[in-house]
Amino acid sequence: MNTKSLVRGAIIAGLYLSLTLIFAPISFKTFQVRVSESLTLLPFLTFDAVWGIFIGCFIANFFSPFGFIDVLFGSLLTLIAAYLTFLLRKTKKIYLAPIPPILLNGLGVSFYITLLSSNEVSLSDFNLKLYLSISSSILIGESIATYLIGLPLIIYLSKLNFFKEEI
Repeated sequence: MNTKSLVRGAIIAGLYLSLTLIFAPISFKTFQVRVSESLTLLPFLTFDAVWGIFIGCFIANFFSPFGFIDVLFGSLLTLIAAYLTFLLRKTKKIYLAPIPPILLNGLGVSFYITLLSSNEVSLSDFNLKLYLSISSSILIGESIATYLIGLPLIIYLSKLNFFKEEI
């Protein structure tokens, strides 16, 4: 990894962390619009964003009311989503970039939030109604962050050739 990649990833991590903390009241609840998730589309333009997003999310999740579970699983889901978004760049279909973060966070994060929000922590007593409610709200919030903020951002950055050596 060269210096430029290291700096670029660190800046993206810092932006993700900053946006999450600035908008903390809407970043950590069962209904959330994590504005920083708009940055999860950056891997469509540069691989440096994959690890930058992961580190930013990992640090941000230490401030989550869902504790270490969110640090571990939320960050891992974000890493997988970022990598899948990076792989989608081969399709050249920029409008597909939001799909991995929407699905992985909407379905995965809501799973452990349901377990942590319920009085029952066993899978045999899993509250499907609560899960569907939480997953719906996270899917909507993630869609807002990625399609309404993130997609225009990466379209703009791609027109500027901001990551021209990456594409």
